[in-house]
Amino acid sequence: MAVKRCALAERRKAVGSTQEQLAEVLDVERSTVVRWEAGETTPLPRSRPKLAQALAVSVDELDAMLAEGQTEGAADQLRDVDAADEVPDDPEHDAVLRSPWTHRGTVEAAVLLSGGDSRVKRRGFLSLTGPALTAPAHQWLVHEPEPLVSGLAGRRVSAGLADRLPAMIAELRTMDDVAGGGSVLSLARQEFGWVAGLLDHASYDESIGRQLLAALAELGQLVSWGAYDSGQPGLAQRYNIAALRAAHSADDRFLGAHILGSMAKQAGHQGRSAEAVTLAETALAGARGLESPRLQAELHVRQAYALAAVHDATGCRAAISKACCHVEQLAAVNDDPQWLYWVIPAWIIVEAGDSLLLLGHADQAAGMLDEGVSLFDESFVRDRQIYLTHLADALTRPGKQRDLETAAERGIAAIELAETLDSTLGVDLLRDLYHQMTPHAKVPAVGDFLERARGLVTV
Repeated sequence: MAVKRCALAERRKAVGSTQEQLAEVLDVERSTVVRWEAGETTPLPRSRPKLAQALAVSVDELDAMLAEGQTEGAADQLRDVDAADEVPDDPEHDAVLRSPWTHRGTVEAAVLLSGGDSRVKRRGFLSLTGPALTAPAHQWLVHEPEPLVSGLAGRRVSAGLADRLPAMIAELRTMDDVAGGGSVLSLARQEFGWVAGLLDHASYDESIGRQLLAALAELGQLVSWGAYDSGQPGLAQRYNIAALRAAHSADDRFLGAHILGSMAKQAGHQGRSAEAVTLAETALAGARGLESPRLQAELHVRQAYALAAVHDATGCRAAISKACCHVEQLAAVNDDPQWLYWVIPAWIIVEAGDSLLLLGHADQAAGMLDEGVSLFDESFVRDRQIYLTHLADALTRPGKQRDLETAAERGIAAIELAETLDSTLGVDLLRDLYHQMTPHAKVPAVGDFLERARGLVTV
């Protein structure tokens, strides 16, 4: 049974706002605000910074108000627990954060995170905020990688084995694209633990050691997205940090900047807007001098989303413009790492549209999202599902772009894709869209969407 969020309702009244007025500020229906206060639904992370601003509270204070309406067992969405974990939640005692920025520290943190250390029985993590989240970015930027120490014990890792790791990781990425993060999370975690074990117990020379560390970094970033897509942000953060450490130990600034860009996107989507800006700017600082239009385009898109999260419309548009300039150079450069294959014009366009939607510019966002989705190859199933949902969101909001019939059509297309995916994030977005479109149920097309959605979302 839902529990009313009295503190949320009281705070709204304290700032002198009615439910109708708050809904208008947030570009949602009054019924959405009613359900939030009744504890029936919870605002998506992307909606929380604007809600916090409207209520004149911090995001952390808002999270506490929202937790009031959660049932026991699902109470704290910031906590990710596999079974019953007793790992300390205090960042001061978190080995993934506290291990030294050395080769040995990187390996120990990775082994601990993957469960390969006998001290770890279960895994449970709170989401990191503030300096706990951004400190690793600073350490990555200011520390010089130490000379790589060769592994001297255990069986020897052959060059043949190390050379085959990129193909294995590429196959996992393809699976993530077509099946969603939930489908690859356990597999990628197993491979991460296996590579961490090789670094810890096998013998290898410096060259192979760098290959192993780069593979560990790529796997860590892939696990992070799988965890985030599965609704486990705290776990995602730890794997991103472990991946950043591994890229640092491999002396791979290119890969490290890419991982920081991913961290910025996740932070912005969680409502950690200030941290998102710091992470994106650190990534750009670390990538200075790296001649890769694809990487630069990715990082400026991440910066645009972070700036949108802090309501910096001018900065957001400037970052989008820089990203588009770099996209124009993609055809002339073909030596980027394989793991940047998805940074294509379609992705840049939909991400730019997503940033504009976050700013509340639904009319401009709708056009970009529509264009970008139409350019995606069919193999990008999860991306198409997410951005079709964003497009439907934009078309449902008040404004000259509102087109409820087309919004319902795009929503149904997103549902059809979601039914083939294992993606908590995708379902969460559809759930929010369901509630957003419910007040328009008398429109026949919207009614069809709502009927289809009931079989997928929990309402």
